[in-house]
Amino acid sequence: MQYISTRNSSLRKSFSEVLLGGLAPDGGLYMPLQTFRFSIDQIENLNSLTYQEITTEILHQFVSDEINKKDFENIVNNAYQVFDSKDVVNLVKLEDQRWILELFHGPTLAFKDVAMQLLGTLLDHFAQKKEIKIAVLGATSGDTGSAAISACSRYKNVEVFILYPHERITEVQRKQMTTTQATNVHVLSVQTDFDGCQAMVKQLFLDESILSNQTRFVAANSINWARCMTQSVYYFWTYLRLKEELNQMTFSIPSGNFGHAYAGWLAKEMGLPINKIFIATNSNDVLHKLFSENSYKKGKVSQTLAPSMDIAVASNFERLLFNLYKNNAEMLQTAMSSFPQNEISLPLESWKEVEDFFLSFPSSDQEILEEIKSTYEQHNYVLDPHTATGVRAAKELAQPNQSVISMATAHPAKFMEAIQQSLGEEAVEIPGQLQAIADKEEDFVILPDNIDKVREYILSSLE
Repeated sequence: MQYISTRNSSLRKSFSEVLLGGLAPDGGLYMPLQTFRFSIDQIENLNSLTYQEITTEILHQFVSDEINKKDFENIVNNAYQVFDSKDVVNLVKLEDQRWILELFHGPTLAFKDVAMQLLGTLLDHFAQKKEIKIAVLGATSGDTGSAAISACSRYKNVEVFILYPHERITEVQRKQMTTTQATNVHVLSVQTDFDGCQAMVKQLFLDESILSNQTRFVAANSINWARCMTQSVYYFWTYLRLKEELNQMTFSIPSGNFGHAYAGWLAKEMGLPINKIFIATNSNDVLHKLFSENSYKKGKVSQTLAPSMDIAVASNFERLLFNLYKNNAEMLQTAMSSFPQNEISLPLESWKEVEDFFLSFPSSDQEILEEIKSTYEQHNYVLDPHTATGVRAAKELAQPNQSVISMATAHPAKFMEAIQQSLGEEAVEIPGQLQAIADKEEDFVILPDNIDKVREYILSSLE
């Protein structure tokens, strides 16, 4: 399978070139030239398979030119050895037609582990095959960084550089990144917000000194196609586990950078019968304004109790735009050339398709706390603040008999400030992974909001 840029359809890249890169040279995101569409019978034939086997069957199409199926199966099995749940993910029924899909059973207790662990094993595979050194580069608003570090730090041919907004993530999220004691891990606390970190990473992937370096720089963020494709699998797994009970299958997704939500759209495009996706946001509601007003524009960022959703630009929305423009790269290039200075509105025919599939709902910090308390009182289940936005969106948007699966994106113990505000001190037992890092020495560097300083630090660390 070949890959093209969202902004240049004449570009052709292999999977390994896409994996071992960041943005396309034109600033676009990589997309597969075509995607196999499964029939409902083909999907249901996967019913007896394990999560790992389903992953192999769904995703092999994206790597088949370079990795044979048996080798890919081994890569997948290696990736998911480190999860607490044998199924990788876990379903919990709250009430009739309402479920929670727990995606936080990986080593860093966040949904990012599901894709990042596979990304790490794929990187190691190609590093060995091509005999190259790899540097993973990413920005994080909380969970991506620790997931990337966990996935990649054990591989000797991989260095990891993670930028995070100084003093704008939780202590637990920071310590998960800064206490590994791994010599190939570099944590950069940058004196800006998440969007500033994200913008730096995008600029660095177009920087000649980075591109020409003998070390291959790889994107850790969900702009990397490997992450989007991997996240599509748990939509299929959920359908296969619930198909006898489902009535108009809908997913409610806490959304920041839109990679998680785009993976649901991708699953639909591959034939999965998803009826709707609810896009849940916090008070940084750029996506809510998009899906309620047909207006995509950069917002202002405020700190919230759900920091992984504190974004002003949802980078993966470009992938959805590309599909809505019927994969017309030239049309998308025109739209993106003036963004974010000018907002983007979808043409009428595309907007109708969006309206039929996506609904959105925002939650303030106070409403997040209320939802955590309400769900605990009604179901004896503790939500983290991100998941609370998804559960609340489901309550507000779903029809009474509509099947809604809310994505639980992180273990609540990672966000004890919010949990304690809502439920008090004793509601959540601290998992062993978090107890282990409480008193460990931290290792990170504070850098100014200056791309030259960040570039200098990264390149000097590789010497």
